[in-house]
This record gives sequence, structure tokens and C-alpha cells, in this order.
Amino acid sequence: MREITYELLAIDDRDVVAVATGEEALIAFQKSPFDIVVTDISLPAMSGFDLVRHVKKLAPAVPIILASGYPLHLEEAQLASNIRAITKPFDSPQLEALIEDLCGSQAVSGASRPADHR
Repeated sequence: MREITYELLAIDDRDVVAVATGEEALIAFQKSPFDIVVTDISLPAMSGFDLVRHVKKLAPAVPIILASGYPLHLEEAQLASNIRAITKPFDSPQLEALIEDLCGSQAVSGASRPADHR
């Protein structure tokens, strides 16, 4: 799923970073914050929710998309308003719609720098 998401995001000359774990994602984010983070909920060791909490401490304004195999009720998790959920499997139009919702129309045209952290 990480490779497919990477390919969906890499269109339009976006700079995309793909990693395998939450820990790797956090290290990459600390080195160079991203315009948006896309992460799976189910990650080895550090969950996607844990990654979200760490990213929000470092950069509260960064939008995040959480991917899951089942519908998420984000209001129950008490996460920030700039976090959205997407249910797997998803397609490019669904992902692009969420990115545009979170980042504005320039994100869809490639001016943004999304990061796929899964």
C-alpha cells in the first residue's frame, strides 16, 4: 500500500518521502517538516495515532491524512481539525480530494510537498 500511495502522490512533481515505520517517519519529519503527512493507522511499534500526536507537538498546523482498513471516527480520538481519514483501498481522486480539502488547490497542482509516511 505504501508503494501505491507513493505513486499516487508523486504525480505532478511532488517531493514525496516514503518510509516503513512511524519511527522513521518521525525522524524524517524532524529533519525536514513536510507540508502534509499521510500515514496508515497500523504501523509497526509506533501506531499512526502515536505518530500524529508526535507530529502535532512539533508542528500543530501540519495537515495529516490517516489511512485505515476500516472507517475511523476521528472526533472520538480527539485529534486536531486538520486531520482527515481515508478508508483503504482508496484511489487517486479520493486522496487528491482530501489533500485539496486540507491544503487548498495548490496542493493538487503539485505546489505542495506531501509525504507518505507508512
